[in-house]
Amino acid sequence: MPKDSSRSAPFKSLYLAALSGIVLWTAVIALSFVRSIHVERRQLATLAEQQARSHFNKDQAFRFWASFHGGVYVPVTEETPPNPHLSHLSERDIVTPSGKQLTLMNPAYMLHQMMGQFEKLYGVKGRITSLQFFNPDNAPDEWDKKPQT
Repeated sequence: MPKDSSRSAPFKSLYLAALSGIVLWTAVIALSFVRSIHVERRQLATLAEQQARSHFNKDQAFRFWASFHGGVYVPVTEETPPNPHLSHLSERDIVTPSGKQLTLMNPAYMLHQMMGQFEKLYGVKGRITSLQFFNPDNAPDEWDKKPQT
């Protein structure tokens, strides 16, 4: 029997319409997925920047507070030995009337110690750098120098 091309034409056009719809729907889903990934990455970068600013602001507030008070005297311990970079100060180390030994912590020394403890507790690492520094550990590397100049 010969094929009736007039009967298969509606099925062909229905098949092509369904296939076109599937391809179009797949493209819409794929574009939506790509856009969602892009939005997610942008939100993640924004969140990371906000977190970094928050940690920086906390460190700055702490340092300003310590600077306002001129440093803080704390008991000498193994974890907090006298700061060798303050050895030129006559009152770096003092003894209370009861005999307790205290040492002066300047803002950078306090912040350095606080950052070390903060990293152990929360996994957030900080670093103090400056173009003018007492402590060689605070010397900026090439990457650090770019925003400071």
